[in-house]
Amino acid sequence: MIIDCAQNSALAKELLFFLSQKEISARLSDDLVVSEKKISKNILELFLKETDRSKHKVTPFDSDTFVIVIQKDLEDIGLESCEFCGYTSHHDLVDVHRRTHQGL
Repeated sequence: MIIDCAQNSALAKELLFFLSQKEISARLSDDLVVSEKKISKNILELFLKETDRSKHKVTPFDSDTFVIVIQKDLEDIGLESCEFCGYTSHHDLVDVHRRTHQGL
């Protein structure tokens, strides 16, 4: 089981300490928390609640990986998405891309 803390080493260290208090064995590998046993999403959400991280969300990445992130809207980070196909890039590039759907 891997928990990716999105390059937040302070968060990873706090999570490791939290898990040790819950008697869940884990170790750090860069900014990843790695455990031999499955860790439930509920445990990770409890960690976020107890450490007052209301902006963070636990997102499953695959069957053995969770990512803890602060979710942002595309516009907040300067990106836009094509409403026809979902292509995502900067406004000018998406504008040009949309024209390909319209055959212009």
